[in-house]
Amino acid sequence: MKPEELETLTQRYLATSFDEIEDRLALDGWSSGGLEIHSSQINERCHELSDALAEADVSLAIDLAAEMAPQADEQARRKLARRLIEVQLQAGVAEIKAIAGEPLRRPEVAQRAHVVAVPKPSPNVSEMAALYAEERIAQNRWSAKTAKQGETIFKLIADLLGDPAIGEVTKHDIRQLGLDITRLPANMTKRYRGLAVAEVLAATGSDVNVARLESRSVNKHYQHVRTLFAWAAEHDHIAQNPAHVLHDVEEGRAQDARKAFDDSDITAFFAEIEKKAKEPYGTWIPRIMAYTGCRMGEAAQLRKVDVRMELGVAVFDFNEDSEQKNLKTDGSKRKVPIHPRLIELGLMDFVSACDQEFLFPERVRFTANPARGNMDLLSKQLNRWLRSAGVIDRRKSVQSFRGTFATRLKDLGVAEYHIAEVVGHENDNITSGRYGKRTNLAALHNVVTKLQLPV
Repeated sequence: MKPEELETLTQRYLATSFDEIEDRLALDGWSSGGLEIHSSQINERCHELSDALAEADVSLAIDLAAEMAPQADEQARRKLARRLIEVQLQAGVAEIKAIAGEPLRRPEVAQRAHVVAVPKPSPNVSEMAALYAEERIAQNRWSAKTAKQGETIFKLIADLLGDPAIGEVTKHDIRQLGLDITRLPANMTKRYRGLAVAEVLAATGSDVNVARLESRSVNKHYQHVRTLFAWAAEHDHIAQNPAHVLHDVEEGRAQDARKAFDDSDITAFFAEIEKKAKEPYGTWIPRIMAYTGCRMGEAAQLRKVDVRMELGVAVFDFNEDSEQKNLKTDGSKRKVPIHPRLIELGLMDFVSACDQEFLFPERVRFTANPARGNMDLLSKQLNRWLRSAGVIDRRKSVQSFRGTFATRLKDLGVAEYHIAEVVGHENDNITSGRYGKRTNLAALHNVVTKLQLPV
């Protein structure tokens, strides 16, 4: 990649980033509390970006750099990724100051990029797909079979989007496209001959008897979407690639989708937490997950009264005794003995010193945005630390503590119904589940303490 190409991509990204800030700050309906939460989230992100720059760690933006410059070599992508992190930090600081009442100071380079950028006519999605396919065929990168498959998939994508100008497609459009693709019936062209794709979706609706595309086919369609928009960005037909929000769905059986941690993963992750965590939630939520096998939301929603002594045993009480709490299933309501290692690390002292109802701040356990899950911010933060710790296997995430906990207890010979009680699984076993009683806390304490982790 030539230096001028690198500079052009950086300036375009900078200009677009400040455009997005102006759009956000111009939204109607901001409350003072909402702005405060938004500012706090940006501040946390800025700390993370600053740490990345200080450590010459470009992992936070390397995927974005690859999307913006798919033909660039690894060194050029790393250069671009660092520039993108610098832009994100610069934009974040500017937005925090703007929320505090200062004028939004658009950098001169962003102003210049804004002024000199002359919009080019934007081809329709179908036209862009034809140009892309033409290049792939000319370069002998597509066989005749692949070209035919690509033509079919791109036509479907264009139809689902309504074939707008490609520059008009937004992230919202891409998210909706992703949902529509998952709803497509299997063998649609054979089973619904003569119907447009919109008519097929309307006809099949949410009918559970209709076979839908397999996960592998869904992901193939997603890959075509991402590739097409990345190519359009590379050739300056769009300023930014909205398709980076489209992530593959899980393939295969649910139990195979996520892998348990080994000791080296756990050691590296908590070493990274020690360096990166600036607030107690970053320290304690992963520890609680590790030693209870609980879900991230269950740990994040703990209140001070939920951590207490009961019948001589220190317990976590996972419940819904508040309008601000919710559990996934009926079996999720449970009491789990606190592992002695958590007490040794100072958990009870932390709880005693807490002067709020909830142990952890609202911004990491709740979002008012219906398009995001409550744990979205927290999950992304913890998983970024996991990746920066060197755990790069995508089948391993912070939620893998749940499977790690259950697997290790099973390997120690613990009965499955005991494990189910601790982690909050529904137990269908007739004897110990449907008609049985809960195991007493002292016995469950003995179960939990069998677990040994490098935490």
